[in-house]
Amino acid sequence: MPKAEDSNKVMIAALDQLQSALDEIVTARKTVTRRATKLRRQLEAKKSLTEIVSTEEVPLIVQTLRQTNAQLTEAFSRFQRAEAYLLYREGMSMERIGRLFGLSRQRVADLVRR
Repeated sequence: MPKAEDSNKVMIAALDQLQSALDEIVTARKTVTRRATKLRRQLEAKKSLTEIVSTEEVPLIVQTLRQTNAQLTEAFSRFQRAEAYLLYREGMSMERIGRLFGLSRQRVADLVRR
């Protein structure tokens, strides 16, 4: 079992990754909003989606959202595992962690084992 200091470092790294993913979401939101507005105008002007997408700058809206979602999912997963592990290491029961997280005790056990 890692030392408490090492567990705290893992938790801090997970927080850093989560904050970075959230910063990326803010940036992506601005880009997607701008591009969605442009797309809407083009569709309202009766352009075909094929024509629009063929000249659209990359990454497309769907690519931006997929990438941002993947980053957030990975950061959330890492954070959740680290938090569950540290809470368990500090003596909190899996049942209580499950109630706090909205997860089953079995799912918490899976998180703590990783």
